[in-house]
Amino acid sequence: MADTATTASAAASAANAATDAPPFQLGKPRFQQTSFYGRFRHFLDIIDPRTLFVTERRLREAVQLLEDYKHGTLRPGVTNEQLWSAQKIKQAILHPDTNEKIFMPFRMSGYIPFGTPIVVGLLLPNQTLASTVFWQWLNQSHNACVNYANRNATKPSPASKFIQGYLGAVISAVSIAVGLNVLVQKANKFTPATRLLVQRFVPFPAVGPAGDGTDSSGPAYAHPGASPDCHVHAGEVECCGLHSGACWIMHHGKLWTALLQARPRLLLPVQSLVCLAAFGLALPLAISLFPQMSEIETSQLEPEIARATSSRTVVYNKGL
Repeated sequence: MADTATTASAAASAANAATDAPPFQLGKPRFQQTSFYGRFRHFLDIIDPRTLFVTERRLREAVQLLEDYKHGTLRPGVTNEQLWSAQKIKQAILHPDTNEKIFMPFRMSGYIPFGTPIVVGLLLPNQTLASTVFWQWLNQSHNACVNYANRNATKPSPASKFIQGYLGAVISAVSIAVGLNVLVQKANKFTPATRLLVQRFVPFPAVGPAGDGTDSSGPAYAHPGASPDCHVHAGEVECCGLHSGACWIMHHGKLWTALLQARPRLLLPVQSLVCLAAFGLALPLAISLFPQMSEIETSQLEPEIARATSSRTVVYNKGL
């Protein structure tokens, strides 16, 4: 029996060496979070859309594998790569607090495939008042649902707080977008090309302020309390980078492609593909700017939070 166990252990070690995967750590990121590149690879795993197609059976196997590891009953021959893959699947599908499945469109792995059509809609030219309102409402609704589905569920938050944040985000986004569109239409000094360029960037200021307010439930912050200021502090740069990048690529992609002028029917499909590529790259780049766990001085927090601790700084989880 001892020889068999030794052989199995040696085989597992050889397999782990062959896969070149780091030693598995339950609940920890696979890649180092102290560098931008490590965070970038980590978030590429989080938004990997392939996890949307994981079967129920594969999910159960992944959960069971992690349970076996946790209780020290792991079967011989399981590699670090298999354990990392199992954890990736579980984290992509199940809520970490409730252990319940997250509805597919609201998973982080579904953010790009389900969010890209909305971004394309926001950047469509010649928007009417109705279409502007619709796409801004849909964008804020999707963001709110993603934030709520991935919220910190360890401490309950009243539904009224979520509804209040959602309505505030929708109203501010729609008001800014409609106001800027009207302003652009009345700007007679603009050439048609300049007006089109400005209109393409209208979704950016409309989405930016509203996006910071949609996470009404808030992520899991460290002691001594939950602080929305932490979320804004880490999220404002990410939001700006994500949406302005998409706007820039959409506009200049059209200018670069002379083919679209001769074949206008290809405009929407090509714009959608360009937007998908830009969105898929901009999202992990933007959310990798800051470490998941960061420090902030208590003087920058709300007074009630700052008074609850004698520390000069606190550690917070930036959330999504």
